Amino acid sequence: MKRIFFVILLLIVAATSFGDKTEPLRAEIAKNKSELQELERKEANETGILDALSRRIILINDLVDALRERDSTLSRRLDVLEDSLRIKRDELDSANATRAELLRAMFIRGKGGEYAFILDSDGFGDFVSRVGYFVYLAEARMRISALADSAAAQVAVLIDSTTRVHTEVIETRRARENELDSLRAAKDRKMAVITKIRQDKSAYQRAISEMEQSLAQLTREMPQAVMPGDFERNKGSLPWPTTSKTILHPFGIVKEKRFGTEFKNAGIDIATQPEERVLSVAPGRVAQISWLRGYGRIVILEHGGGYFSVYGNLGQVEVLKGQDISNGHTIGYTAADGWLEGAKLHFEIRKGKEEVNPLEWLITV
Repeated sequence: MKRIFFVILLLIVAATSFGDKTEPLRAEIAKNKSELQELERKEANETGILDALSRRIILINDLVDALRERDSTLSRRLDVLEDSLRIKRDELDSANATRAELLRAMFIRGKGGEYAFILDSDGFGDFVSRVGYFVYLAEARMRISALADSAAAQVAVLIDSTTRVHTEVIETRRARENELDSLRAAKDRKMAVITKIRQDKSAYQRAISEMEQSLAQLTREMPQAVMPGDFERNKGSLPWPTTSKTILHPFGIVKEKRFGTEFKNAGIDIATQPEERVLSVAPGRVAQISWLRGYGRIVILEHGGGYFSVYGNLGQVEVLKGQDISNGHTIGYTAADGWLEGAKLHFEIRKGKEEVNPLEWLITV
């Protein structure tokens, strides 16, 4: 029992001391906050502030998710500790009760104690029996006392661990509430910036220009193709990356209705539900994960034969660079809202750096 207890305790301690995912996120949020303050101090154009706010919202979302996960883990540990504490307290109570019974048995004859018990024997045989009985009781009392002392020490350790984990649970929940307040404030600020851009023609045109520059940057930074394969045979038969199939912006030259601004779209923009699941359209390997102004988090998959698929405006990413994935694998979830619009997925298919129309590759709706 003692060995099992200490194994459980070691597992709990090891799990509690396991790497805290929140620290890197907090550092990145602090850096983002500094950049945002610098942009606002310099009165930079709205697109820079909008991009910084979009990144801040995603980072805080990540932190809230990490805190929620940590809270759940700590709560489970707390349940284990409280169960262990209840069991160990029952053992301690039982050991103390047994010890009290043994003491009563040893001193049952009153003040004379063990000597009176032994000397008040009827003959040599009875004397030997009483000595043996006394030795047995003494040894039993020692074993039970050791058990009770051990249980008492373990109860003390469990009380300390339970108190510590309970405090951590409370602190984690408080931190999550604070981050949620920060998230709401960042969303409000972002909406104010978006409204200002939408109402100002020159600001809107600057934002569109920034998005075109981002796509040019994406083309320059596309990874080198290394995987063999025959991806071309999938043309016209690829599944859609989202359940939603409403095209917000088609491939090619797009004319925006509000101010008549034209821009080049390297893929298609699919209107989605906030935080909608995004799936890979074919088996492949995660070639790149990055951030692109106007398109948020970007995941690029390589499919072989020089072909890539690109998934932009992701809030949460569920894959790692270099990971091999199957068809229909969850890549991540769309951000709750776009840079200038609502939730959407920016989806591309490229042969090397060359952009092709994704609609020619997807199954016809």
